[in-house]
Amino acid sequence: MCSRINLCSIEMGSLPSMLGNYHTTQPLKKGFPLMNITHHLYRAQRRRIECRLSKTRDRIEALRCRILLLLNSGEPPGVIYRMLGCARATVYRTLYRFEDLGEESLSDLRFSSEPRKVTPDLLQRLVSLLDQSPQDWGWQRANWTLELLSLELLEQTRIELSASHVRTLLLEMNCRRGRPRPALRIPVRGRRRILEKIGRLVKTASQKREVFYLDEADVDLNPRIGLAYMRKGHQPLVFTPGKNKKRYLAGALNARTGSLVYTVGERKNSGLFVSLLERLQSTYRRTEVLHLILDNYIIHKSRQTLSWLGRFGSRIVLHFLPPYSPESNVIERLWKQMHDHVTRNHRHTTMEDLMWAVFQFLRVVQPFPGTKVSTLTMAA
Repeated sequence: MCSRINLCSIEMGSLPSMLGNYHTTQPLKKGFPLMNITHHLYRAQRRRIECRLSKTRDRIEALRCRILLLLNSGEPPGVIYRMLGCARATVYRTLYRFEDLGEESLSDLRFSSEPRKVTPDLLQRLVSLLDQSPQDWGWQRANWTLELLSLELLEQTRIELSASHVRTLLLEMNCRRGRPRPALRIPVRGRRRILEKIGRLVKTASQKREVFYLDEADVDLNPRIGLAYMRKGHQPLVFTPGKNKKRYLAGALNARTGSLVYTVGERKNSGLFVSLLERLQSTYRRTEVLHLILDNYIIHKSRQTLSWLGRFGSRIVLHFLPPYSPESNVIERLWKQMHDHVTRNHRHTTMEDLMWAVFQFLRVVQPFPGTKVSTLTMAA
């Protein structure tokens, strides 16, 4: 089909000048030796290459197809490389590849199917490491880092992955980086029974038998620092007042309607809790029984609280959650949203301004849950 170039037949003085003009588009100098190649394609080969040229999106593959078609039409290499804007050596290299490999040479053979590093077994091993402590595998650190996961995988599987690659795999497996939740080492006896009883109570709530989630929250004039988006190299400043001031909120969230009843105090004591109960009773005067779900904080069962509750008999019933069960108290999520929207990274200079912002948030967030809290606008 073609005859290769015999470099030994080229004069020694002309070879450097030939190589020096491979990457130029200037016309050849007079006397430059042209190396003509005879190359012919079968009719079926030419049609397949033309079809491949019309369908391919690979620039390199298209260039190789054009070179072979031009050589088949009788164009010399010295003219083809100027027509296609490539190096002269590319023309000869394409022809030699085609002579050795046939039409397979038109494809990019660099990306052949090699065995993948990341296999299902590797992904399962990576996720299983998250269920254990690094100390179980001989590391000193108590929490996994991307670097430690990479080193442990290398030791177990002999497969080396970068820390950024490990992070990408964790995101693909829906793993996240978060804060652990504290829990009691000794399980609470009857915990499941208590939570099931509270769950049935919430499901049977009605206008005559309302159910509320109760809890208290701290509001500090000293802003809580939290994560925020910022430009690279620019860290915003959050100024602190120097001397902190505090206010305390006590709230009762209706489990059926999502409405909130709350009160504010300067101290977190039994008086704050009793004032909330008084306001709750006056708001729901026609309700026969008020069921209150709350934690085991001391002000919820103090002498002052029990003395006040004794005057109302069974109209107000307290249901205490098991210890360390904040996830079962829905109002805890409301306080978190309040801190995320108002108190975190805030720039209020006085406690009055900060509490005004808190009151506005609590007004527009109702019913909770039910509003899209992350997109709330400023209240008028």
